[in-house]
Amino acid sequence: LRRLARCVRGLPSKLCRGAPGGKPMEASIAGLHRRFLELYGAPGAAKATDKGVAPSAEAAVEAMQKRMTLKDGQEIAYWDVGPPSTATPVLLRQQTRGSRAPVLFCNGLGARVGGWAPLLDALHSESASWSQRRLVIPEYRGQFASTPLVDEDISMERSASDIAEVADELGLKGCTLLCWSTGVQVGLEVAWRRPDLVGQMVLLQGTSGEAFESVLQPFGTLPGFPTLMAVVLKYGPKVLVKVGFRTTLYSILSNNTALCERISGLVSWVFGTDFMAPILIRYTQDIMRSDSHFINYCKYIEALGRHKLARFLPGIQVPALIMTGTPDCITPARCSYDLAAALGSPGGAELYDDVAGSHYYIFEEPHKCARRMVEFLEKPVVRGASKGLKHKSIPKK
Repeated sequence: LRRLARCVRGLPSKLCRGAPGGKPMEASIAGLHRRFLELYGAPGAAKATDKGVAPSAEAAVEAMQKRMTLKDGQEIAYWDVGPPSTATPVLLRQQTRGSRAPVLFCNGLGARVGGWAPLLDALHSESASWSQRRLVIPEYRGQFASTPLVDEDISMERSASDIAEVADELGLKGCTLLCWSTGVQVGLEVAWRRPDLVGQMVLLQGTSGEAFESVLQPFGTLPGFPTLMAVVLKYGPKVLVKVGFRTTLYSILSNNTALCERISGLVSWVFGTDFMAPILIRYTQDIMRSDSHFINYCKYIEALGRHKLARFLPGIQVPALIMTGTPDCITPARCSYDLAAALGSPGGAELYDDVAGSHYYIFEEPHKCARRMVEFLEKPVVRGASKGLKHKSIPKK
């Protein structure tokens, strides 16, 4: 009932007022991109799209993308927004955990920049210094604008290497890693391979590797389930492409977007946010946009199951905030507890478990999530603290 009431009342979109002017965010794909433009676009860019004198808000956000060709010839698309970093990582670490350090994003698989708008809006509201941060948001190779794929190497290790190469080219050091879902495994790989790039980490609802052992299994690994997932992902996508399912589904969703969003709203209210209906439809459209994109997407899921990182976690010794939600069945909360206990973070990793948050916590409770992030990122560094898990369960309000 609480979640249904939140959707009927238009929460959290009505609370997202962090952009200049303080207007509520519109719970639509256009509204998400418009808010990103208001926060990070050129002055007046969002108003120009509203008046029809410029492309749509989504097209304007995509036009903000930059491109970089990596050493192996792969082109990576990314956003680089906000003011450039001026303080050195050493100075930042002496003062706080990086209140103005650049933020390097490791995105969830299939997620796009517009999906970060609610959390970014909330961070602008909750932190006076967030607007001074530089944000770098890459897209994974073989996905969206980072195409075509130059080889068949899709793995978490490859993605981490790509992100590190982008950071090196941009001269980033001592970054705050902001990772969600799939991005948690990628971010941990970056932190293990390139500790010079990472000053602190915020890890939102992910696993520490071998994801098939935990995905959709909140109470423990089900016998045979990891093998079943591996087999389905190996053969299923090719079959769906061959029989035309991918093409048919994409056509239906693209030609009936408004209707599909209404139908989605009848189900997605269980997430307790009015953002979910348009996001779920667009997410599916994006996955199914082409045969190659769909196949690559499924290969990334396979890579999540292959990725082994647990033995390296004690060697990742940077401050970390790990956030999860008890109802999260996609990457169950138990994964975050295990991760927090295993990381070698100085003073112990900080773990927050919201008993009301699902896997889509950044859409459901952007302000609550932002407050915990700001509290973590802007507190002074405590040196010489003993290692141990710092846990605080967030009660349901």
